[in-house]
Amino acid sequence: MRSQAEIRRALQLNGRTVDFTLKRASRRSVGLKIGPDGLTVSVPQRFPLAELDAILHQKANWIASKLDAMAARPEPTALVAGARIDWLGEPHALQIGFSRARVEADSLQLVAHSTADIPAALEKLMRREARVFLAERLALWAGRLNLRYHDFKLSSAGTRWGSCTSGAVIRLNWRLMQAPLPVIDYVVIHELCHLVELNHSERFWTLVASACPDWRHKRAWLKQHGSRYFSW
Repeated sequence: MRSQAEIRRALQLNGRTVDFTLKRASRRSVGLKIGPDGLTVSVPQRFPLAELDAILHQKANWIASKLDAMAARPEPTALVAGARIDWLGEPHALQIGFSRARVEADSLQLVAHSTADIPAALEKLMRREARVFLAERLALWAGRLNLRYHDFKLSSAGTRWGSCTSGAVIRLNWRLMQAPLPVIDYVVIHELCHLVELNHSERFWTLVASACPDWRHKRAWLKQHGSRYFSW
């Protein structure tokens, strides 16, 4: 049942009808969020709704692009015994009932005894392997680029593949273990280059290109295929 503080509204934005949930909340500004249930607009308790349409029209292109991206997301992968999950770009069958998790040539052997155990067991295996493998790729490319980072950590971000802080801490998403090695290396190079340029300026991309000349192809591949790695 929908809260009394939430109401459904609809608005014509760039020729399309956009349904959205309007919420009154304890906040100072208007917030927009796109999720599985569509657009949610949160406004301050005393915000005059007469001003809302103008704000949404200003954000129409952003709203449309996010709604389209959400609609294009793949269906969640059913994690059952026998299902195939990419590992370093190659499909591996999920197998359960093992006392120790292992990565085999064409299978992932999980410490799981039922379907309900599979998601946690798969994440545990992927994190374990990512902690070592991604650290090795990071050290390799840091040496090649003659760059130094302060620390490496795994990331659980919902959409981002990596990040680099001003304190030289690099985070890489453990879900990268599903991607092909050249794509993983592109993400690693990308974050390492932020040690020099903490932005996406022309100088930054020139530095990326020095180590990964086809970075545009790798970035496009991630945009096209990467969302399925978040589908479970």
